[in-house]
Amino acid sequence: MTVRYLRTDARLWLIAVLLLITLIALPILTYPLGRDQGEFATIARGTLNGRTPYTELWNPKPPAVFYVYAAAISLFGQTSDALRAIDLIIVPLIAAALYGIGVRLSNLVVGLWAALIFAVFYFTESFWTLTQNDGIVLLPMTLAVLCLLLTRPNVPNQVSNVNLRVLVLAFCSGALCAYVFWFKYPFALFGAALLLGFVLVARPRLPIVAVFIVGGLLVMLAAVLILVGQGAWDELLLSARVTSQYTTLTFNWDDFSELMQTALGFRWSQWGLLALLGASWFVVRRWGGAVNRTWLLVLIWLLAGGVIMLVQAKGYDYHWLPMLPPLCLLAADALRRLVFRLEQAGIAAHFAATVAGTLLLAILIAGIWPNAWKYLTGQETQSSYYSRFVGGEVRADESQAVIDYLRARTTPGDSLYIWGFRPEVYYLTGLNPATRFIFQFPLVGEWYPGEWQEENVETLWAALPPYVLVLQVDYMPWVTGSQDDSNTLLQRYTELNNWLIFNYERETQIGNFFIWRRKN
Repeated sequence: MTVRYLRTDARLWLIAVLLLITLIALPILTYPLGRDQGEFATIARGTLNGRTPYTELWNPKPPAVFYVYAAAISLFGQTSDALRAIDLIIVPLIAAALYGIGVRLSNLVVGLWAALIFAVFYFTESFWTLTQNDGIVLLPMTLAVLCLLLTRPNVPNQVSNVNLRVLVLAFCSGALCAYVFWFKYPFALFGAALLLGFVLVARPRLPIVAVFIVGGLLVMLAAVLILVGQGAWDELLLSARVTSQYTTLTFNWDDFSELMQTALGFRWSQWGLLALLGASWFVVRRWGGAVNRTWLLVLIWLLAGGVIMLVQAKGYDYHWLPMLPPLCLLAADALRRLVFRLEQAGIAAHFAATVAGTLLLAILIAGIWPNAWKYLTGQETQSSYYSRFVGGEVRADESQAVIDYLRARTTPGDSLYIWGFRPEVYYLTGLNPATRFIFQFPLVGEWYPGEWQEENVETLWAALPPYVLVLQVDYMPWVTGSQDDSNTLLQRYTELNNWLIFNYERETQIGNFFIWRRKN
C-alpha cells in the first residue's frame, strides 16, 4: 500500500472516529450547568444585550471565554444545551489537531490513537468540568502546537526553511498563544513553554521566532485596544490585581496539601488508565523504533500544564485539563509501541488494536449512557435525572426547582439579586443581575475595594428586584477567605442586610436557597 493510499485511509478512519465519538457523546447536551458555566453564560448574555464585562458585569477572569459562550448563545439560543454544544464542536477539532501533531511526531497510527484517547477522556469528565474555560482553551493550544510543528520539515534534524508558508504558520502559532492568555492569566506559561520547547527541539531560524513573537504581540495589542475602547481596561486591571490576592489564600502547605489530596483522588478515578499509559511511554519508548527528539516538546507541554495547575493552588478538576492533550499523545505512542510488542509476541496487530479501541469506546459509553439512558427514554423526570448531578453543596435539581419557581413568578428581563455564587439561575431564568456583582465573593473578601459594598447597595436601592436569593452552606474559604457561608456573611454586611430586611420578606426555601420576595 502506497503512502498516498495509507494517508487517505487514515483520514477516513479519523473522520469515522470523530463521528462515532460525537454520536456517543450526544447525551452531554442534557447535562445541567454548574456555577462556572452559569457565570460565563450570564456575562455572555449580558454582552449580547449591550452590557460591558467588568464595568457592568464584574469578573476576575480575562474575557475570551465570555465571547465563546456568546457565540454559542447567538447560534443555538439561551439554553443549557446550547452551551454544552460547545464541547461537541471543539472536541472533534482538538482531536483532529492532535491527529496532525501525532503524525508529525511519529506516524498516522499515533495520530489516530491520540484523537480517540483525547475524546474518550474529555467526554467522560463530569458536568462540572465540561464546557469549562480550561477545556475550551485546549483548541487554540493544540492548534498553536500544530502550527509550530508544521513549520518544520518532516525530516529529522533538518533545519526549517524560511518561506511565506512557514512564516504564516509561525505567526498563527504566536497569535494563538496570545489568544490562549485571554482565557486565563496563568496560561501565559503555555506560550512561553511552547516557544522554549520549539527552540530547544528545532533550533529554528531567527525570522521564525521573530514572527511568532510578532503574532503574539499583535493579538495582545488588539485585545487591549478593544478593552480600552469598551472602557473596561482599567476595571480589568483592577480585577486581575485584587484576584491575585485570592489565589494566594491556598499558598500554604496545610490548605494546599488538603486540596491536592482530594484533587488527586478524583483525578485518578478519571485518568487512572490514561496516567498508566502515559507513564508507560517512558518504559516502552524504545520498542518499535527510535523516539523522535520532537517528543521533548510534548514533555515540556505536559510540564507546563502541570505548572499551570499548581500555580493556581486549588487543584480544581478543570485545572488539570491543560495536561490532557500532551498526556494523550504520550499514551497514544505508548499504545502503538505496546501493540508492536504484542505483534512480535505472535498476537495479530489488528486484533490487539481492535481490542484496545473497543475498550476505549466502552469507557466512553459507560461514562455517559448509563446515567442518561432513563432520562432520554422518558423513564425518569428531569428532576430525578438532575438529582445525580452534585458538586459540593450544589445540586442541579435544587437549582432547577428554583429556576422553575422564579419563572412562574417573574417576567424575562426582570432583575434578580443573588447573594451567593449561583449565576446559572440568572442565565436560565432570563433574569438580569440587579448589580454588576453576580456573585458574593468580591463583596466579602478583605482584599477587595471596600467601596464596592457601597456601590452594590446603592444600585439595589435604585431599582428593587422582585426577588432576592440568599445561599446557605456554600462554604468557600479558598475564595472568600472566611469559613462562613453566604447567609452568615450577610449578617456582617450591615447595609445589604438592612436593605434586604426593610424591602423583602422571606417567602420560602428550596434546598440551600432562601427565597425573599419584595414586599407589596
